[in-house]
Amino acid sequence: MANENEIIEEDEIIIRNYRTSDYEATLEILQQLHDKYDIGLEEEKWKKSSGLRQFKPNLKRITLIAELKDTGEVIGMGMLEAVKNTLGNYIGYLDNWATKKEYIGKQVGKILADRAVQILSSWGCESIRINIGYGAQDKLIKIFSKAGFNPILIVLEKRIEQGD
Repeated sequence: MANENEIIEEDEIIIRNYRTSDYEATLEILQQLHDKYDIGLEEEKWKKSSGLRQFKPNLKRITLIAELKDTGEVIGMGMLEAVKNTLGNYIGYLDNWATKKEYIGKQVGKILADRAVQILSSWGCESIRINIGYGAQDKLIKIFSKAGFNPILIVLEKRIEQGD
């Protein structure tokens, strides 16, 4: 477990593609996020979509994993995707970006995001968007603004209850 004030250095982390063996670790990280911000996590749907988190050559979508080199512990994750919009521009998206609770504030997310920006740039993306939970926005907007991200949209959502 990380020391309370310790910053994780880039050379202490391996950034790699998601493997099916990461399912439990990523579920734990997302559950922590869901407990705090109600991100709409449903374990059964997360399980069913696990194949989508692996690299597919014809789709510009992958899930990155941050793993501690020393222990192999999965401490962060993020999904990235490139989508061509109606104007013909590739927009990169960072989604399901989360760090294990005890590693928040230790630069894990920044290291992961830096790698994601490199990948999205190599895919030809002209801009990158991050979707964040509304309740977390003030603190996160400040953090992401330091990295050059600026708020441009507010998205409203209505959840639809599905019949049993």
